[in-house]
Amino acid sequence: MPSFFETTFGPPELEIIDVALKSWRNRYGLTKDDPDALIAAEICLNLFREGHNTLPELVQAMDGHRGLADIAMVHDLSEFGN
Repeated sequence: MPSFFETTFGPPELEIIDVALKSWRNRYGLTKDDPDALIAAEICLNLFREGHNTLPELVQAMDGHRGLADIAMVHDLSEFGN
């Protein structure tokens, strides 16, 4: 658990997080100001801290995260007026 709190975020790490989060937001049509995008960003940071620290690992972890799946489903449904 200590390594979770000791994770450092330099330019390379922030780039991985930024690319993964932007990709996820674009897939589901969320702007960076959307409240769900903030939740997604927090989840993304936590997944990175948990050790998903390459772009492919982080994207895969985000794709498998239940909370992000729920957010994505809501936004997918809203495209159809539901």
